[in-house]
Amino acid sequence: MRINYYDLYEHQFENLVIAICQKILGIGVQGFSKGPDGGRDAIFKGTANCFPSKNSPIRGKIIIQAKHTDDVAGKFSDSHFSGEIKSSTLSKEIPKIKRLRQKGEIDHYILFSNRRLGGEADSNIKKRISDATGVESVYLIGSEGLDGYIKLYPEVIRIADIHPFETPLRINPDDIAEIIIAISKYSDIFKQAFEKDDPIMRVKFESKNIINHLSEEYVQIIKRDYMMNFYPVKKFLEHFENRKYLDLYRNSAEDFNLQVIEHKRDYHTFDQVLNHLYDILINRDSDLRKNKKLTRLMLFYMYWNCDIGKEHIEDDKDEKRCLSQQNSHTQIKLL
Repeated sequence: MRINYYDLYEHQFENLVIAICQKILGIGVQGFSKGPDGGRDAIFKGTANCFPSKNSPIRGKIIIQAKHTDDVAGKFSDSHFSGEIKSSTLSKEIPKIKRLRQKGEIDHYILFSNRRLGGEADSNIKKRISDATGVESVYLIGSEGLDGYIKLYPEVIRIADIHPFETPLRINPDDIAEIIIAISKYSDIFKQAFEKDDPIMRVKFESKNIINHLSEEYVQIIKRDYMMNFYPVKKFLEHFENRKYLDLYRNSAEDFNLQVIEHKRDYHTFDQVLNHLYDILINRDSDLRKNKKLTRLMLFYMYWNCDIGKEHIEDDKDEKRCLSQQNSHTQIKLL
């Protein structure tokens, strides 16, 4: 089974790495709970089953780290991952490894990541870690190595409890990024005064918020900081010269909504849905990271315009929630 590692949650990727390590090192691999890891995600003490080979297994205290990325084109050589800058992932990890070495808690270091690993990067990163920490036995496992282990041990997917319907939203940011780049070039649209002469046919905003379980605190942020820009966005998308962007918008909104329908559970609030969509988008596209405010605006607009989320009561739970929340307010202000 081929896995798109970037589509996994971080904890799923860590579970997959631990399951692989239990095969190649031993069942005694101990994973660590979520929190400050001190430079380790898992540890094994003893003689490895078959790593790096069955004939010459490593022995001693083995520290395992798993570094997941949402970037579909991520590489070990990326500057933000292994560069000399203080903010890079590797620069932050080296002091932790060094402290483990000074305490005598590490003999071997294995770093897994769902990034592509080239030969030159493999040599350079190993040397940097060894020179900086004193740990001479360093191993890097990239996406190609992960593929090999899964092919050799397909049962690790079951052991890691990875189910195809429990992976993160499969969102492609390209279309919405193109829209936002276009809007950012025409920022004057937010300064124009538009006559709201064409009614928007949709469910009332307050009713939609109750149906979708969007918190009042979140609603107030949308109203205060973003709602004044919904109409300019609408006029931009509907302008005859922007037909291309309207098509891209509709494609994106449909994709997002189908993903939300597939993944959202009753216990998820729509606050979580919107935040999760936002996180995926800015993590996967540099242009969206540069335009965070506009990215949130577009997601809130999709929700407000009823392109994502429920528009009507679908079951008894929705009806009870609406009645309960409506009865708790003596007056509901409608748009």
